[in-house]
Amino acid sequence: GEGIFLSAEDLTCQPGLGIEQDLALVAALGLTHGERNGHHYVDGFGPAPEAEARAFAAAHPDLYGVTDGSAALDVSRGALPAAALLSAPGFARRAEPDWASLSPIALPTPKTLQETHA
Repeated sequence: GEGIFLSAEDLTCQPGLGIEQDLALVAALGLTHGERNGHHYVDGFGPAPEAEARAFAAAHPDLYGVTDGSAALDVSRGALPAAALLSAPGFARRAEPDWASLSPIALPTPKTLQETHA
């Protein structure tokens, strides 16, 4: 029969729990390739608190590197290790975001949407 094609792309994943769960799913599905958009990861953990970034780096030293005190994904020859994420408790969870530092998403009102798309 015909082969099956399954794509993996991270259009919205940020470093930390999001990318870890995304990579764990890709690994669990047996996919060996997935697109990762580098612009999400250039600034490490971006505006996340430094303590959060350090916690994720300590929990997954195979996935993150620390340079000048800042944690970031450690991409080696275009690859990210994902196998260890499958042994983490829950769903690839060895560290958590600093939930108190997060802001709720501000949803637009219908009037805003109408004006934006008019």
